Amino acid sequence: MDILREMLLPKLDGVRSQNGSFMARCPAHNDGTASLSLAVGKEHPVVFTCHAGCDRDAILDAIGLTWEDLCKPRGQREERGEWTPRGPATAIYDYVDEDGKLLFQVMRTADKQFPCRIPDPSRPKGWSWKLGDTRRPLYRLPRVIEGIRDGHVIFITEGEKDVHTLEGQGLVATCNPGGAGKWRPEYNEVFRDADVTIICDRDNPGEAHARRVRDALTGIAASIRIAEPAVGKDATDHFQAGKKLPDLVEIWASEEPAKPDLAPDLWEFISVDDEDFDWVVPNLLERGDRLVFTGFEGLGKSMAIRQMAVMVAAGMHPFKWTDIPPMRVLLIDCENSEQQSRRKFRPLAASSIKFGHRVPDGALRLIHKPAGIDMLRPGDAAWLLERVTAHKPDLLFIGPFYRLHAGNINDEEAARATVAVLDQARVLADCAMVIEAHAGHGNAGGGKDRSVRPVGSSLLLRWPEFGLGIAPDDPDQRPGERCRTVAVKPWRGARDDRDWPTRLTYGGEGNWPWKVVPDFVPAPGWDSIDRRSA
Repeated sequence: MDILREMLLPKLDGVRSQNGSFMARCPAHNDGTASLSLAVGKEHPVVFTCHAGCDRDAILDAIGLTWEDLCKPRGQREERGEWTPRGPATAIYDYVDEDGKLLFQVMRTADKQFPCRIPDPSRPKGWSWKLGDTRRPLYRLPRVIEGIRDGHVIFITEGEKDVHTLEGQGLVATCNPGGAGKWRPEYNEVFRDADVTIICDRDNPGEAHARRVRDALTGIAASIRIAEPAVGKDATDHFQAGKKLPDLVEIWASEEPAKPDLAPDLWEFISVDDEDFDWVVPNLLERGDRLVFTGFEGLGKSMAIRQMAVMVAAGMHPFKWTDIPPMRVLLIDCENSEQQSRRKFRPLAASSIKFGHRVPDGALRLIHKPAGIDMLRPGDAAWLLERVTAHKPDLLFIGPFYRLHAGNINDEEAARATVAVLDQARVLADCAMVIEAHAGHGNAGGGKDRSVRPVGSSLLLRWPEFGLGIAPDDPDQRPGERCRTVAVKPWRGARDDRDWPTRLTYGGEGNWPWKVVPDFVPAPGWDSIDRRSA
């Protein structure tokens, strides 16, 4: 707030501009000659002198103010009602240069419009509403410069409101004028050798803005982190919900380059004791494993994946129905809408309660992207890595694969770029991963004799540790009826021995959808790998 122009001058009579300061009639005595001079102070918000000798407090008392009113921080001053071309202002933000000189103000209105004005003594009210070529510095620039000099972490937000929220936490914060997408190259050098934390809004423009600022400051700032609120959309929502600074969720951090080191030789390598399996699901999936799970359309492949997600999060083996340690699960559905998905998850959640294994709050997180994501685009790839970094799942479900990039499904280069991002996500979270994929349609055999190999690039046949698919195997199925028993067929050679089921059957009403067929003895040749073309 401009104390002089906004609090004092409107309460005085006979105001006129004079060489950067103002003259007015003193309200503390019968003044006919405009003997009160006023100007912006260097150590105080305003300095004024009555040339007739009136006391400062007497002058302020005559216009209904106190010295404490003038010295209150912005957040404690009433700012509603200031006129703007877009409606009354609810907040006013001063943009100043390195020396604290006011360059312009941003006026926030109730409907989130942000008209700007610059000081203009030639105008009747001392303001012009066009920025023109006015310099646009960082918000709170003098505090940022001082904070970097004193070794403080500098927080960058998307808007001024969040800057004030962070300042209320005792932090040094700034933003650029104009919000997301308005970062300017001239801001970069301010952050030379600074430790920077960017707090992004939880929406697409906010995430893109954070990445843009990060890229601009890489190689300039000493360190960079990107964090997002644990709740709500922005930093203000986060702190108003009672969250603290450590509760911010880090989604990206710069790292110092690793020091050069020689690889171990053979004898060093084999002398290291191997750690025990780090199971996510005992004897089924360990950290780092990749399973591509396929199936014929309409058989219940997606439901089997949802069942696995719910049961693992609830602390149940997804096929044996025995107790296991509950795990953090993240499911990213790139095909179904939230409404479609809710209808499928409600009975699964009910089953978890029925069987005494209610999914713990926060154990299973669900993200829906029915339009798909395109790993070939840097923004979408960065989005996935940020989600995985934020959620830190033990087990990640994602798919179907054909909705993970916008290239030709048979193009190996597109598939290679996509699995590279998936592998990066897997390593970041140190998790196991299940990727849903569709089985091919074209096969001369037709029916249950079709191949369960995934449609698309042959890279998928080589990439995962495990490749399994479900196919019809119900001898009692009648024409037009739903298949209630399926074979679980491997379509690639497993890289380790695991207890994957060989046959699943419908669990029954009010039960889990799929259960292992008991005492099933597979027919000769069942475990031979399906090598037919998809």
